[in-house]
Amino acid sequence: MKRSFSKIIGLLAVLLTVYTGTYAQQARDKSTLVQVTGVVKMSDSSEVIPYMAVYEKNLRSGTMSNDKGLFSLLAHKGDTIVFSHIGFTPKEIVIPAEWDKNFYTTTQYFEQDTFMLEDYIVRAYMKREDFDYAMRYKDFNPDINEAIKEHTSRDAIAMMMKNMPMAQGEGAAFLQREAAYQNTYLGQQMPIGLFNPFKWAEFYKAVQRGDYSRKKR
Repeated sequence: MKRSFSKIIGLLAVLLTVYTGTYAQQARDKSTLVQVTGVVKMSDSSEVIPYMAVYEKNLRSGTMSNDKGLFSLLAHKGDTIVFSHIGFTPKEIVIPAEWDKNFYTTTQYFEQDTFMLEDYIVRAYMKREDFDYAMRYKDFNPDINEAIKEHTSRDAIAMMMKNMPMAQGEGAAFLQREAAYQNTYLGQQMPIGLFNPFKWAEFYKAVQRGDYSRKKR
């Protein structure tokens, strides 16, 4: 019983330390918030670029420019903002860490990124059996076969899914949900699970079940 009580005291100390660090991090984040606004244009004609993805590089959350090329998103000082659009060369900018204002306005120009693809002839197989036969016995370039195996393996697909950035709509929705959650507790302390009696009841049951005890080998 004494050993279990010591574990509980140790866990409480860890929780208090984590909460203190999280609260300090939240305070720091609020002090470094910057409202980033601007417009994206073509470098050759100065025409605006609608629906360009604009997001923070590490969090993968952001927004996209409207039909007039205007955009606005929340970021932090020192963040890297990525601009991406099909047909244009992507670009990154860094908000200065020593920026002394809570807003940052920029105009970004982009060059068209065009390239020519080789000609390919696509023929449809009329029957499923014809397609299966071709995939089994047709002689493909060995390099192409190796590339197909490499890029369609489970590990490669899992890595691509993990690193795939949010779509423009998903990023904007995530940012709006985050802002709505922050505004819910505007001007007051956010709820602390450490003082929630229901959480303590769940914790007590977990201790009784032995969830935190060392598993026997």
